Amino acid sequence: MNKMFKRVMAFLLALTMVLSLAACGTPADTETDAPGTDAPADNQTEAPAGDQTEAPADEEFDPRKICEGVTLTIAVPEDDEVSTWDENLMTKMIYDELGVTLKFQAYPADDFGDKLNVMVNGGDELPDMIWGAATVGLNSYYKQWVAAEAILPLNEFYENDNYTTYFRAASEKCGVDLTALMKDADGIIWYMPKYFQYQNGEVRFVLWINEEYAAKVGFDELPTTAEGFYELCKAFKEAGDVNGNGLDDEVALVGYNYPNNIADMAWFKLLMSAYAYAWDDYYLDVENGELSFAYTSDEWKEGLKYIKKFFDEGIVDTTILTNDRTAYKAIVNNPEMPNLMDLDYYPQISLSSNYESAKARLKFGYVNGLSSEYKEAESCYFPINTNCGAVITADCENPDAAFLVMDYMCSEKMGLMNRYGVEGVNWDYWDNLQEELIPAPYTKDSLKGRWPEDYPQPYFVCYNDAAFWGTGEPRDTSYMQVGPGIHPEIIFWGVSQYYDYTTEEMATVAEWNYKHANSTKSGLKMTPAESVFRLPMTVKEITDAGEIQSTLDSYVRESIGAFLTGEWDIDAYWDTYLAELDKIGIDEALEIYQTSYDRTK
Repeated sequence: MNKMFKRVMAFLLALTMVLSLAACGTPADTETDAPGTDAPADNQTEAPAGDQTEAPADEEFDPRKICEGVTLTIAVPEDDEVSTWDENLMTKMIYDELGVTLKFQAYPADDFGDKLNVMVNGGDELPDMIWGAATVGLNSYYKQWVAAEAILPLNEFYENDNYTTYFRAASEKCGVDLTALMKDADGIIWYMPKYFQYQNGEVRFVLWINEEYAAKVGFDELPTTAEGFYELCKAFKEAGDVNGNGLDDEVALVGYNYPNNIADMAWFKLLMSAYAYAWDDYYLDVENGELSFAYTSDEWKEGLKYIKKFFDEGIVDTTILTNDRTAYKAIVNNPEMPNLMDLDYYPQISLSSNYESAKARLKFGYVNGLSSEYKEAESCYFPINTNCGAVITADCENPDAAFLVMDYMCSEKMGLMNRYGVEGVNWDYWDNLQEELIPAPYTKDSLKGRWPEDYPQPYFVCYNDAAFWGTGEPRDTSYMQVGPGIHPEIIFWGVSQYYDYTTEEMATVAEWNYKHANSTKSGLKMTPAESVFRLPMTVKEITDAGEIQSTLDSYVRESIGAFLTGEWDIDAYWDTYLAELDKIGIDEALEIYQTSYDRTK
């Protein structure tokens, strides 16, 4: 079978599987998980690292001996802010470090992945590497390329310390075993990651309470128990005109319905989490290695009774079950609207939203979780997942050199340059920071102490985004986040210069964002919502579970609304509810997830 025919047939098979999965519905967040392929072809079980992957014991490994004189081609999405790829400063730095010449093939960003799919489908010779960008991800595409045998497995490279110098250093700084996140259902790694670690993205749900209003109704300290929070909301509702505007327009609890997103019904998840695990979209808990759906437990039943009190007493309106995010924002971004509680998926304030709202939100304090007699308080932890940043194609004749280039892109030097620009011009380390780089109203002295004490100060960076991003001016100093890279959180912490805003506006927004960034330092138990999000499942597992899961999701959502509004009596209808879950196939879905969990954990 010739190469072109084999690749075409494999690609068509891969595309058929992808379309089939899309039609039947797949578990949430599989887009960011490693590909769930069946066992790979025999010729793909090892990376073609050849005889060069091991240096003689008495000879120090030198990557230049592998890369010097090699020319590599790289497919990238076009970027208007990159004036040149081949002569880019980052390209020159890679040449100086490794001696390898890079030749870029830029394709329109709008159909970048589709263009490469056409090349795979047609059996065309592919460039040596394919690099994605922050706005042009490769997660959905590389899985098709795996099945089409168009890209190479990389395990052997990752198992060789000589080839992963920068990858390992960055992983250690992140404190995360990235290779464990990148393996597919068969334990194979197909890509070099694009991984941005940030605390606010890992602890996404925080209960923000207006401390000023709480004090006015007799709560000088914010409640940390479910019952205490209920009493606060009840007192606030009964108090009437808390803000003194002459209107009884107080809103105790704000939330919205956001289907197919982890932010969906965040208000419900936070309240229910005082009774049962409620953080991921499937409510799939794990304890001592055993998975279970939390919504079948007695604790879930008690949690429904607790939340129903808010509806029965008019503390919350039933529209909270159907509000979209636009309606939610109309409340929380209105400084005249006296809302007591604000919970959003990622509630940072930017000047583009509302400066007055930022000032209003400074009155809010936070509670990371509520406790009850059934459960201790805990906050929700969503480990940041890896994304596909770059792959090596099956047509690459020098995969060793290609991998070493990708590894160097994961170095701190290249990562900072790709994100922030030129050191000393667009950004700098704290120890080297010059006052002229610091945006007003800040000075170096005024910035001291604005980061957590346990953050290593040498990695504090001050960056001037206004002079680097969004200017529309092409430059030759950065790839603008195209390609692989690893950003530990400690090199994210900094102060960004805004555009044409006043000193007061900048200070207010910065104060809010700093307050939010520190809101997760509570010491509460962090619940890893990873039972489904982290499971590398095979195509068959995804298909079989997806057919059941979509029906389970719809029914559980229906049941929440019916129980909370009183349409279904919780005690009288509970057994009928459980029986319906059995009919849908909850045990079959759980068995699939448990099999995958056992295999990988």
